[in-house]
Amino acid sequence: MKLAFVNFYSGLAERGGETYVDSLAGKLSVKHQVFVFQAGVPKEKRPYSVVSIKIPFNPHHRHSHLPVTHPLKRLFLDYFGLKELVFTLKLLSKLWRLRPDVIFPQNSGWEVLILRLFSTVINSKLVVAGQSGPGWNDRVNLLIHPDIFVALTKSQADWARKATPWKNQKIAIIPNGVDLNIFSPKGKKRVLGLPRPIVLAVGAAIKSKRISDTIRAVALQKNTSLLVVGTGPQESTEDQLGKDFLGNRYKRLKVAHTAMPGIYRATDIFTLCSDGSEAFGIVYLEALASGLPCVVTGDSSRKEILGDAGIYVDHPEDPIEYASKLKEALQKNTHEELLKQAHKFSWDKIALNYEKILKNLFCKSNNIKIY
Repeated sequence: MKLAFVNFYSGLAERGGETYVDSLAGKLSVKHQVFVFQAGVPKEKRPYSVVSIKIPFNPHHRHSHLPVTHPLKRLFLDYFGLKELVFTLKLLSKLWRLRPDVIFPQNSGWEVLILRLFSTVINSKLVVAGQSGPGWNDRVNLLIHPDIFVALTKSQADWARKATPWKNQKIAIIPNGVDLNIFSPKGKKRVLGLPRPIVLAVGAAIKSKRISDTIRAVALQKNTSLLVVGTGPQESTEDQLGKDFLGNRYKRLKVAHTAMPGIYRATDIFTLCSDGSEAFGIVYLEALASGLPCVVTGDSSRKEILGDAGIYVDHPEDPIEYASKLKEALQKNTHEELLKQAHKFSWDKIALNYEKILKNLFCKSNNIKIY
């Protein structure tokens, strides 16, 4: 089959969505012709074909500070939504010549709507993965009615079944994955220049990641450092808070995804207490595979991902509760259950489930459950 992944931000950013596209496209390219349409230029050769459609882009545009409920964001008319619109329109001629069998749009709104219409014209199938998480963007994606909506957890699948207006919407349950050949406890470690033990948080500097709550909780731990990896509109605010509470025990790094294995290995525990809007969080799997105890939000999605290997915080805004869970994680010595949980999410296994989706795309079953 010819498979086309469409993601404006590939080559421009290195978040979970970009990791998902790169990893899955690479695995599926073994059996299929895979093309990734993106606005950025790849830094190195990929196992799939890359089609770059260059568009001027400023990731720090003032619209990056708009709340998710802002009308411009809701209508996908903010700076980023309009860039995605222009990008999608420019790639249509290339898709017309390629005539892919299946299109995987990664972004919401205009991209999914236009490609839904376009796929009907060229007789292709549209597969949308719920990388945005339960909320407005995926409600819109479900309204557009893709051929298959891929929920990343059972919790998300239950939400999607209620959110979709279409009784015949096909829904598959397939989690994100982790490359166990890259992320493991063995290998080189990055020199961080922070006092041990070190708590690692990996996530964008946005409100939903609750990095400020993490800073306050780590500050209650004696002689414990916090390393934050990620960028975003709130990073200056978070960095000031980190310096105020932790001083030289706080650091933020901005690194390529290829540098992350060495960073995981150089730290002692991982934490990310995102709110319920988070779809999945590949970083949880990367941390597990690296042998790091994980302190995370105690909601159904996170428990589904981490199982008994997770340490859960019910109220991340409470620094005392959060700090007690960090202390528990720092005292945890065994890595066996962490690595066992991570192996459930090997990209090799996940790719096989996507192969099942490709086979089921042309059947009449209304609800495909895989996982």
